[in-house]
Order: sequence, then C-alpha cells, then structure tokens
Amino acid sequence: MSSIAILWLGVFLVLLLGLGLIKSKTGLSFSTRVFISMVLGIALGLGIYFTTDVEVAGGIRKWLSLVGYGYVDLLKMLILPLVPASIISGLLKLSDTSELKTMGVRTISLFLFTAVLASIIGIVIASILGVGSGVVVGELKPREASSVVDLFSQFRSFIPSNPVKSAVDMKIIPLVVFSIFIGVAAVIESGKNSIKIEPFKAFIDSFLVIVTRLTKLVIKLTPYGVLGLTSYWLSNSGLSAIRGLALFVVGIIIACLIQVFVVYGGLLVTTAKVNPIRFFRAASPAMLLAFTSRSSLGTLTLTVSTMIDRLKIKPRVANFVGPIGAVMNMDACGGIFPAVVSIFAANAFDIELSTLQYILIVVVSVFASVGSAAVPMGATAFTIVTLTTVGLPVEAVGLVSGVDFLVDMFRTATNVTGDLTASVVVGNSLGEFDREAFESQDFKDVKEA
Repeated sequence: MSSIAILWLGVFLVLLLGLGLIKSKTGLSFSTRVFISMVLGIALGLGIYFTTDVEVAGGIRKWLSLVGYGYVDLLKMLILPLVPASIISGLLKLSDTSELKTMGVRTISLFLFTAVLASIIGIVIASILGVGSGVVVGELKPREASSVVDLFSQFRSFIPSNPVKSAVDMKIIPLVVFSIFIGVAAVIESGKNSIKIEPFKAFIDSFLVIVTRLTKLVIKLTPYGVLGLTSYWLSNSGLSAIRGLALFVVGIIIACLIQVFVVYGGLLVTTAKVNPIRFFRAASPAMLLAFTSRSSLGTLTLTVSTMIDRLKIKPRVANFVGPIGAVMNMDACGGIFPAVVSIFAANAFDIELSTLQYILIVVVSVFASVGSAAVPMGATAFTIVTLTTVGLPVEAVGLVSGVDFLVDMFRTATNVTGDLTASVVVGNSLGEFDREAFESQDFKDVKEA
C-alpha cells in the first residue's frame, strides 16, 4: 500500500475517532452529528479523488466501504425481523375491522394522491427545463416498446406464493403483503375470540421490543456509516458526475423540493394544522439518514422511531404507516424519477410525446410509486417499465446512470419525508397524534437509549 493511501486511511480513522469524541464531549444533537459526518465525508472523498490515482483510490475505497456499506448491511439485517413484526403489531393494535379499513384506506389513498402529484410535477419541471435536449446519444438506438403484460407480470410477483423464499430473496413487497394478511386475519379472529389471540399478541409485542432495542443499537452508528458512505461516493466520482447532465440533476432536485415543501408542507398545513418548519426539524434525523444511505428500507428503523419519539404519533399508526410507506410510498423513485427520465428520453432522442403518452407516464409512474423496491438504485427497474410501456428508448436510463447516486439522495429523502408526512396526516385524522407533546419539544436530541 502506498504512503498516500496510508495517509488518507489515517485521516479516515482520525475522523471516525473524532466523531466518537464529538458525541461524548460536546453533547451535540444526533441530527447535527449526522450532518457533520456528511460534510466531513464530502471533504474526505474529494480530497482522495483529487490527490490519488485510480488504483490507489480503489484501494482506499475498500476500507471506506467496509464502514459505509457495513453500516448499510446492519440496517438491512433489521429489515426481515422488523417489517413483519411492525406491520402485524400495528394491525393488532386496531380495535376492529372497521378501524382497520379506515387506517388502510386513508393511508393508501394518501400515497396514491401524492404519487399522482409527484409524477405531474416531474413532467412539468422536466418539460420547462428541457432536460435531455442537446444530449449526445451517439450510436444508441431506441428500443421497441414492450408489451404492457410486463407491467402486470411485475405486479403478479408481489403476490406472496412463498413468503419464506421472498424473505430469503429480500423481496420485501410480497413479505409486506403476507404480513398484512396475517395481521388482518388476527384482527378478524380477535373480534370473534380474543382469548385465543392473546398469546400471539404477546409474542409479537415481545419480539418487537427486542427488535426495537436492536435497531437503537444500530442507529447509534449512523454518523460513522454516513462518513464512510459519503467519502466512498465522492472519492469515486468527484464532481464530474454532474457535467453534461446538470439540467437533469437540477430538474430532479427541484421536483423533489417542490414535492417536499409544497405538497407535503401543504398537506401538513391544510389537513393536520401543523407548522411545516417544526415538522421538518422533528423529521430531520430520518431525512438526513435517507439522504446519505439512499435506502428507504435502510432508514425504516429511524423513520418509525422518529414518528413515535419526535412527531409524537402513536405506535400503532407509526408501525403501520412506516413499513407500508417504505415499500409503497415512493413518490420520488416511482413518481418523479420515471417521469423526468421519460421527458429526458423524449428530448434526447428527439421524440414528440402525445397526450396519451403523457397520461400513460403518470399512470405507470403512480403504479411504480407503490411498487418500487425500497433499496438503493431501486428506481431503475420501474423507470425501465415506464419507458417501455410508454414506448420510449430504455437506453436513456444508461445515459443518466452516471449521476444516479446524486439524485438518489434527493429521491430517498423525499420518499421518507412523504412517509413521515403521511404518519402525521393519518395519525391526526384518527386522533393518534399527540399535538401538545409535539409542539412542546425543543428537539435537542433524539432518543438513542
């Protein structure tokens, strides 16, 4: 290993130790420490990018990924026990099937409503900016549109024919569907003979307590994981990733900001009568982790705890909306991103879109928003489905892949913010939002113990 590689790894180690000292000596809030980690990661990553060659940087990134992606792996470790336990526990807290219908209908309806707006926003912003215009496509040839059957076959895969296999393959949506069926069956049976269900309720509640404690242990490692992730990405691409695709990146960012501050902020003001600024302060830890981890599922543990501890949503709503939202509320990945890429593809390949195609972009993007895989790069799969269904060249995805990690940060932060917003809106409508406790907080820190 070269001396410069040893030098940068030494700097990385010092920064990791420094983050530990910041926590123990300064008493800074969790969200502040996460933000400091991101800034330090940017500086470290750019420093490595500009002072080392490709081979040396590659060797350094192996160690950065050990910390960064090691942390992501720990978060993924929590998914399988957390998702079923959270969903079933949340459903079991419903008093009857009518309440189940009320929460489910309100949650899913809200998800679909915001997804439609997200897709429309993506189309409008991309069209105004003219994303894709002037992009050199070279020898790329448009692909013929595939059959819509592909879309239905994708949704067919969401049916949990083998929940165990779905869990092994990390196919979360079938696992969610299976968990919902178990929870609904338990609620129905509880209404008929609650005594028989009590042992099952006790087991699920006890299991969830253990999983929650495990999640808190992993969450404490967030600043270190963020440092590793951020420095890894920037040491690989520097700032060159946005050259030539600046309008595409700007378009995604603007659309995400409109979705967060106008759509979600508007919902908070009009439906829940909540101050958006106070909401964003409370939601900041989960939003920042989503921004750096690029995984809605990876952020799920912190999302749910933020709903309960900082937004003051009752656990039964948080444990229902959080896991469902992590796989079904993909406004940015499934709504904004496919819409913007579609406009990008049309402009780059000089294709004039018809009114029907615009409508189809919205419809397919809405389906994508409730079906996108909630993992890093998960938006790509449904973007391809959108492009093929609308009849646009799939090769456009390859053209924008170089800046995907940049826009994915904003996409994931938007998705998680949508989940947090939904918890407040649904919780408020069901009387499960402690407004007084929420408004009396000073947000000095999140609960980590």
